[in-house]
Amino acid sequence: MPSLKRWLGGDTDALVLRIFPFAAHVPLSPDALTLLGVVCSAGAGAAFWLDRRLTGAGLLALAGWCDLVDGVVARRRGRATLAGGFTDSSLDRLADMLVFGGIALGGAARGRIFLCFLALWAATAAVLVSYTRARAEVHLHRLDQGVFGRFERFAVLLAGALTGWLEPALGLLALGTSVTAIGRLRAGRRLLAQLERTGIDPTAPPP
Repeated sequence: MPSLKRWLGGDTDALVLRIFPFAAHVPLSPDALTLLGVVCSAGAGAAFWLDRRLTGAGLLALAGWCDLVDGVVARRRGRATLAGGFTDSSLDRLADMLVFGGIALGGAARGRIFLCFLALWAATAAVLVSYTRARAEVHLHRLDQGVFGRFERFAVLLAGALTGWLEPALGLLALGTSVTAIGRLRAGRRLLAQLERTGIDPTAPPP
């Protein structure tokens, strides 16, 4: 099953700009938006650690918005570069760990060991989802199978924080992200074996 971003297909940049038309005029560079997203993620993690759930939700929403528009801004301004994409992807992993780490610390501090366990499980699975894609795409054009990509993880975690159902949200994240990671491992092995056998990338777009 494809992620929501892949299911939408087509020009997702245009969709983002229809929802947030002001994004194209934000007076910040793409790199600045990426860094702002990391700062907001750190703030969200600290808020969850201190049991400030709604503050954490607000900062998480802002971090998600920055993550959504930084690439759009880069492409629309003709500033999309390999270095920028590398930086964005690398700092996304840091942002994930800051949020999940804050939740885990908060759970440990208040004796909610199961919450801490779920946060660490979700964090581990999230890293594996991202790593399998990055490693496979060294050789393949694309490997983005699975429902729980980064956008979906943000949405589920934000919903859990806003409703107070953070533990069930983390449980869903842990399970769903693990299924996505396993699916990508299996798909990556199959597609890479096919590439080695035929010399043709099975994920490459038609000429």
